[in-house]
Amino acid sequence: MTKSKSLIKFLCLAGWLIFTISCKKNDTHTGAGPSVPLKTMPGQPIGVATKASIGVNGGSISIPDQYISVRVPAGAVDAETEFSIQEIQPNSAVATGRLFRILPENITLKKPVEITFKYTDADIAGTDAALLYPCFQSNDGLWHKVLDCALDPAAQTLKVSTTHFSDWGILREVSIHAPKNEVGSGEEIELTAHILDEDVASGVVLGSDIKRDQIVGWKVVAGGGSISGGKSAVVKYKAPDTDKKSEALIEVTVKNLVKRSDPKRPGNGGLVIVRRKLTIMPEEYVVWTISGQKCTGIFFSLGVFNGQAIMTATAGNDAISFHTNGTVLGKYSFGKLTDPKKATCTGTYQFKTYESDYTECETFEKVYAEGSIVFETFGESGGGIVQGSFQGTLYKLENCDVSARSMYGSFRIRRTY
Repeated sequence: MTKSKSLIKFLCLAGWLIFTISCKKNDTHTGAGPSVPLKTMPGQPIGVATKASIGVNGGSISIPDQYISVRVPAGAVDAETEFSIQEIQPNSAVATGRLFRILPENITLKKPVEITFKYTDADIAGTDAALLYPCFQSNDGLWHKVLDCALDPAAQTLKVSTTHFSDWGILREVSIHAPKNEVGSGEEIELTAHILDEDVASGVVLGSDIKRDQIVGWKVVAGGGSISGGKSAVVKYKAPDTDKKSEALIEVTVKNLVKRSDPKRPGNGGLVIVRRKLTIMPEEYVVWTISGQKCTGIFFSLGVFNGQAIMTATAGNDAISFHTNGTVLGKYSFGKLTDPKKATCTGTYQFKTYESDYTECETFEKVYAEGSIVFETFGESGGGIVQGSFQGTLYKLENCDVSARSMYGSFRIRRTY
């Protein structure tokens, strides 16, 4: 590390998924452990919503690139109604890629509307389009798979009729789970082969690890590194040593996932090949996403003062920082720094500062956001590696109006002090 970079660090301190599938299962759980309903936080908006006023004669609305559209039939509404489609941040736990919020959410429709996804080659890279299914998120955060849908491989469209507006996307049934998308040079992380079933009665998506005897094998397709763990659902991936950013492509082949095929979507063999990209970072890095915007730290530093850790990172006009009241491994939830294992966090997004707490105008009470900082490794002073992750909600209070942004990220830094 150069002296100039060390000085900058000191000053700062002071201040997509690729997967392939060739057949499906419908109503049988194949996981290694108990199925867990898939429940996540709603995504934050990305960009500008597309809006259209549609009345009794019906109409349609679609985003500029036509990836998703909504057709409202005549007689579905009694009066002019504003419909909108808003892209939201992707959620790798459930969808192949893009997710969308369709509004108005609480409207009563007299006739079902038709949602059409015009999926791309990236959505089905190496897979069979017959395995794509639409999914939506309910108000309780649970995800639901819709089996009753229409697929047109020639036109590359997936259609579903519904009277339910919320967050929608295209489900991927099998995936490789990783604790983060970015891996440091020489770093080792855990990878898990994961499957999404559905509860037959409710359609709620259930997630679990795949059984060991269903794993054919893992391999590194491109980008280097190594995998240990054999034919197991959970393995270790060790990134190659590098001094610059690159990508690795990991693959797992799974068998015997079919008990009873969907009659509308016949399978053709029982093998599933799943791939996932990982970004290989230099030894030190700080990466984060706030309100769907990805940031990579240019200057960053982490030090310990009186037993408390302070991290600051900048990326052009954006920045992220956190303060924890301890350095032991584990989770530090957002809250009062005078309470045990607590943290505060601040993020800059589009020239505005968002924080992990604010004071209500009317009650003058402190409100703390949901979120945390997690230390996985905490090295000794003078160059020891500190590694972990952070996630949660950040608030901005302006003229007594509160706005929120979701954020998440990971870090691997040699501590300054």
